[in-house]
Amino acid sequence: MRSETKTIRCNSCEKEFSARVILQIDCAKAADRSIDLSEGEPFLFTCPHCGAKMHLNHFLLWVDEQHTVALCNLADEGELSAVEEALSALVSFGKAASIRRRYLSSPAQLWEKISIFEAGLDDRTVEIVKLYMAEEVRRAYPQKTLTDVLFVCKEGLFGFLFRCPDGDLTVEISKEKLDAVSAQFAFSEPSPQRVDAAWALQFLTGGKSC
Repeated sequence: MRSETKTIRCNSCEKEFSARVILQIDCAKAADRSIDLSEGEPFLFTCPHCGAKMHLNHFLLWVDEQHTVALCNLADEGELSAVEEALSALVSFGKAASIRRRYLSSPAQLWEKISIFEAGLDDRTVEIVKLYMAEEVRRAYPQKTLTDVLFVCKEGLFGFLFRCPDGDLTVEISKEKLDAVSAQFAFSEPSPQRVDAAWALQFLTGGKSC
């Protein structure tokens, strides 16, 4: 684990305070695996002045060598150089040089990607299925407004969480169905560094290679 002490401004009282910010997690280490990313633990802070709890989106690199992937949560594009430096340092310490990268922009996306890879799935398949499932939900619930769609895995069961202002929806999906969809496509390697809804749409319409 790598962390730095940074100055944070409270969203409530607007006073500044210093806090330890986690910048890198190696899930091969037991201590790093104890961090609860499902609840966004590394992104939650408490103001010592007013006691307000706040969420701060910041750079965080999650390295999972077992699944040969590095998940890079970026608060802004200027942090891309920090990813390159961190991964180069890992290679020099004997980590896999062929590790894949996925660039993300929120703690929710980070946890989603972790869930996908730990479930042994291809995130490209998941993003494609998301598009189809979202269209089905829109047809079934025309009164609903979808603000986000996230893959979820709980006790070995897979599904998609559809975020809606008037109440979320969860639709289950089997691994067999995901595998069947994956078998329809011949994904090329190396895979793209951003795999999201925009990538899936471009892939399905022939706008970008996979």
